[in-house]
Amino acid sequence: MTPINKHTQSPVIGQAEAQATFHQMVQHQIRQAIRATFIDILEDEVAAFIGAQPYERTDERRDHRAGHRSRTLGTTAGVIDDLPVPRTRGGFRTQLFDRYQRRMHDVDTLMQDMFVGGVSQTAVGTVVEHLTGNAPSPSTVSRVFHTLDDEFQAWQARPLPPRYCYAFADGTYFSVIYNGQGQKMPILALIGITPDGQREVIAFTTGERENQGAWESLLADIKDRGVETVDLWITDGHQAMLNAIAAKFPASQRQRCVVHKMSNIESHVPEKYRDALHAELRTIFYQPDRAQADQAAAAFMAKYERQYPSAIRCMQRDWEACLTFYAYPEGHWVNIRTSNIIERTFEEVKKRSKKMATAFRNEGSCLLLFYAVVRTLQLRKIRMPG
Repeated sequence: MTPINKHTQSPVIGQAEAQATFHQMVQHQIRQAIRATFIDILEDEVAAFIGAQPYERTDERRDHRAGHRSRTLGTTAGVIDDLPVPRTRGGFRTQLFDRYQRRMHDVDTLMQDMFVGGVSQTAVGTVVEHLTGNAPSPSTVSRVFHTLDDEFQAWQARPLPPRYCYAFADGTYFSVIYNGQGQKMPILALIGITPDGQREVIAFTTGERENQGAWESLLADIKDRGVETVDLWITDGHQAMLNAIAAKFPASQRQRCVVHKMSNIESHVPEKYRDALHAELRTIFYQPDRAQADQAAAAFMAKYERQYPSAIRCMQRDWEACLTFYAYPEGHWVNIRTSNIIERTFEEVKKRSKKMATAFRNEGSCLLLFYAVVRTLQLRKIRMPG
C-alpha cells in the first residue's frame, strides 16, 4: 500500500475534491441559466410596461428606458450577483422581485418553524444556506424569530370564551441568559378545556408561583378578556395560586392534582417503602366511584396512622379536593384528576428550547419563545357530554 505523506495525496481525498469541484461547476451553470432566464423575464416585463421593444418606434410607447440597476438574488442554486434590472423614466417596477420576496418570506417562515422546533441556530443556518446560497447570521435568525412579536401581542389581547369547563393552572422555570450568566425565569400558565372539548392555552406570564399578586393579575386579565366561569380548576397545592383562584373565581370547584398529592404523602415515608405505598395510594384514585374511594382512603389511613403519622396528616390536608373529579363525567377523569396536561406542555417547551439557550435573553424573549412553541402544539380534544 502506498503511504500517504505530504508528497502523496489520498485517492479518497482526491475523489472528494473532484466531486466538490464538479458540484460547484454544476451549481455555477445552474446559476448562469437562472440568471439568463431572469434577464429574459425582466426584459419581457419592461417591454410590456413601456409598450415597445428597445429602439422600436411606435405610437403605443408609454415610457422610455433609463439604463439598469444591479440586484443580487438568492436562489436554491446560490447567489446570483449583478442581475441587471431595467429602469425607466416612469418608474418601472418588476413583479419578479415580489415573487422573490414571497419566496424569502417562505424561507423566513421555515427558519421560524425550525428554530421553534428545537433546531439549533447553526443547523438552521446550514439548511438556509443550502436553500439560498446565503448562511444567515445568528442575528438574522433572531430577527426572523422576533417577527412573531406582533402576532404574540394580538394573541395576548384576543377575546376569550365566557366559560371553560376545566382549567389547569401551574408554574415552572425556564433557563435564561443575562449578561452571559444562566438564570431561571418563572412562567405562570393557564390551559383550558371549552364546552366543546377543545384544549387551548388561555394565557401565561412571568411570575413566581409563590406570588399571589402575579396569579391574581393573570386571572384578572382573562376575566377582562371575557372569561366569566370556570367550572373546575385543576392545580397543585401552592397556596398563593389557590388564594388567587378563590379571590377571582369564588364559585369554581377545585381538583387537587393526585400525582402531586401522592408525592407529598410519600415524602413522609422512608424511601425503601415508597413504591409499595404508592401502589396502595394509587388504587384509591382509581376506584369506580366516590363511595368506594372514600372507603379505600379510610382503610389506608387506619392501616398507616401509627406507622406513618406525618404521612397521614399530610394526606388529610386538602383531601376533599383530591376527590372532586368524581363529581364529573367518568370519561373526563383521566384528564382532570392530575395536572399532566399543563405539565406536558411545559416539558415540550423545555425540550424544544434546549438548543435555543441564546434566545432566552430577557423576559420578553422567554415569553415569545413560549408562545412560539405553544402555537404549534396539537392539543387533542376530549369528548364532552351532550
